[in-house]
Amino acid sequence: MSGLFQRFRPKSTRRVILYGFALVALPLIGALIYAALQVDRLAQRSQSAVHQAAQAIHNSQLLGEQVKAMERAARQYVVLKDENLLRAYHQSHAEFGLTARNLAMMSLGGVYQQRIKHLIEAEEELFRQLGEKGYDSSEALAPRFRELANMVAGIQADSNGLIEHEVALMRRIATDAQQVLFWVTLALVPLTLMTAGIYTLFISRSIHQIEQAIENLGGSGLKQRVEVSGPRDLQRVGERLEWLRQRLMEVDQEKTRFLRHVSHELKTPLTAMRESAELLRDGVVGPLNSEQTEIVDILRSNTFKLQKLIENLLNFSTTTQTRSPRLTTREVDMQQLIEEVIRDHRPTIKAKAVRLVTQLQPLKIRVDESKIRTVMDNLLSNAVKFTPIGGCIWIRMKQEQDKLVLEVRDNGPGIDPRDRKRIFEAFYQGRRQTDSHVKGSGLGLSIAREYVNAHYGDIEVVDTGRTGGAHLRVVLPLSSAGTVERIVAAAGAS
Repeated sequence: MSGLFQRFRPKSTRRVILYGFALVALPLIGALIYAALQVDRLAQRSQSAVHQAAQAIHNSQLLGEQVKAMERAARQYVVLKDENLLRAYHQSHAEFGLTARNLAMMSLGGVYQQRIKHLIEAEEELFRQLGEKGYDSSEALAPRFRELANMVAGIQADSNGLIEHEVALMRRIATDAQQVLFWVTLALVPLTLMTAGIYTLFISRSIHQIEQAIENLGGSGLKQRVEVSGPRDLQRVGERLEWLRQRLMEVDQEKTRFLRHVSHELKTPLTAMRESAELLRDGVVGPLNSEQTEIVDILRSNTFKLQKLIENLLNFSTTTQTRSPRLTTREVDMQQLIEEVIRDHRPTIKAKAVRLVTQLQPLKIRVDESKIRTVMDNLLSNAVKFTPIGGCIWIRMKQEQDKLVLEVRDNGPGIDPRDRKRIFEAFYQGRRQTDSHVKGSGLGLSIAREYVNAHYGDIEVVDTGRTGGAHLRVVLPLSSAGTVERIVAAAGAS
């Protein structure tokens, strides 16, 4: 069955649309043809009935006139014995016979035919008697012609009734045709809607599959194979999208491999630089004056920044490979964790004379400590980076119902409204940048979102209005049982 369907599968969307229109239009065309045939049949029947009824009425009236003419000529001939009157009677008799035979040849029903037959027989008998023995007086003929006149009157009445009968018959035919058309139309409406719906679903399913494939290619669904059913031209589009997916996977793997190798190669000289800076700062090679100490602090601070960039690259590489980060959870004191992150950034905060305001509510939550530390570190690092010299950073953590809410805000240039939808994308850097010589990688917020989402939390940019600055909010579920179950399930799935 599937092979037969594949064999007759339309090769193009245009053919599918044409087939659909044909299937929808054929029942309607059939109904129109049936209606036209019924109307034509009714018109022919009405034309024939009207013509036949008119002929019957005309001939029956003509019979009445001919009976009167025969009676007048016969009665005058009996009195006057004039041969001309006899010939006039014979002529009227011949005309009467012709008219009666014309009526007899019309299909007017059995009773009507019997009346005409009896009329012809009665008139023939009268004609024969008049020719054989004659009549002594005209009064003797009167009852015989009166009988013929009554028979003709009966035929005339039947002719008038014939019109009413034909009108009633045409009404019945029209009513039957109307009922048939009504039921046909009633049946065609759902059939047409069903056919249109099937073809709409057939086309829309293929389009939806293509749309879903494009969304997956533009998002994080590269592992999902592209399959498009439907017309063959749309299937070919699906095949090209599948080819594109495989190429994107290859590029993604090459990118991940490159980042991993570069990050690894950078860590070795960076470690030597950090250790050298620490040795100089500790005075191992001799005491340093104030200017030398300042230069060593700058060197040390920038090695920390460089290390942070390398760690972000490594974290991004791991995240893109697993898609669902594996979590190792334990109960963490969030206030202590935030204070430790702040302590790591103290040198940079002091160097920029930034004022730090914290409002931390003591809270414990079961999370992956290293990943939440990375989230907090990235948020604070961005805040310090974009806060001007002498500026201020606000960090607030509190509990709202069954959720932990962590907010980091600064009074820097803020996030451009056009960047809010893309600020969490990997390698995306907003329009507003600092004048620092060390540029960011655009991975910090992307990694933060991945780690927060892995904990079934949420991270968002808060609109600061006219106050300016950047304001980011992290929301994590506080429910220990539910959090543990979800994290374990995520770890098992990964």
